[in-house]
Amino acid sequence: MGVLPEATQGTRLTLGEILTALGYVVGGLVFWLAARERKLATNGIGRLALIGIVAGVIGAKITELVAMGWPTQVPAAAALDPRVGGRALLGGMIVGWVAVEIAKRVMGIRRSTGDLFALALPAGEAIGRIGCYFNGCCYGKVCSLPWAVFQHDAWRHPTQLYSAVSAATIFVVLWAFRKKMAYEGQLFLVYLLLFGATRFLVELFRWQDHYIMGLSSMQWFCIDLMSIATFRLIRNKNRPPAKLTPC
Repeated sequence: MGVLPEATQGTRLTLGEILTALGYVVGGLVFWLAARERKLATNGIGRLALIGIVAGVIGAKITELVAMGWPTQVPAAAALDPRVGGRALLGGMIVGWVAVEIAKRVMGIRRSTGDLFALALPAGEAIGRIGCYFNGCCYGKVCSLPWAVFQHDAWRHPTQLYSAVSAATIFVVLWAFRKKMAYEGQLFLVYLLLFGATRFLVELFRWQDHYIMGLSSMQWFCIDLMSIATFRLIRNKNRPPAKLTPC
């Protein structure tokens, strides 16, 4: 059986784990504040936000556990331990998005909610990535820069902090321009574009053990993400503002 990360073997939550959990809380609060501002703070949106958060946590947890070798190299019971996993942002984003889209269909919600997540995701990530720094995960390549940090027996790029700063910057930019978007859903497309661009750059300094044609799998995903977002932004350039309906 595999060995669990050191931070998960104790009985107390570490600072990194607390900050990781706080990231989800901050994301949820920002989502609700954005919903209130758009007069979308209804019971339906509240349930939708809860579904997205829970599904995102589960998706992030399962994705990280699978990457660790679960269930063959990591005890199957680790899936029930709240201290294990939950740091795989990509898995959390995908599973959370799918869950929200399914829930919207079931609940009959037709109004776009992507702009709410566009603000919640970078806000939560900005805090969660600081948790990654203290957890020692998502670490960078070896370097000799003045701001290098000692992790995993070497001086490395503090890529967790790079990601935190990138996410915080994206949040500030989107928050400043949130009322200047031409239509609902545009803010989310801008978020995908900015996330893809900044994450692609951070990946240049993040430690990798596998590349595909010179790029990491995440960089290829970022290229796809930026391409889709750019195409949608261009296609919707002359899209009229959506008729706002309650959820």
